[in-house]
Amino acid sequence: MGYSLTEFAQVLPSAMRDWTVSGGPDIWRVSDRAGESIAVITTLPQAARALGALRIPVLRVEIVLLCTSLALAEEFSRRFERGFHRGGG
Repeated sequence: MGYSLTEFAQVLPSAMRDWTVSGGPDIWRVSDRAGESIAVITTLPQAARALGALRIPVLRVEIVLLCTSLALAEEFSRRFERGFHRGGG
């Protein structure tokens, strides 16, 4: 992902809205309102991408879904994608 670890840490809790996000900065756990684990997210900063003088941070993100409900997994994916979507032209 084109995020720094600091940016990721700022976006993740708001992307998950009313779900609980704990841990960080390398390992995050997402739980629903009942406290059931939904996912574990592991982050690892990588070398920045260089486009001329521009430097873009790179963060390796691995997600392991712990939930057994397809609906819950899809809701997690929807929240994650919407929360981390960056607009474009």
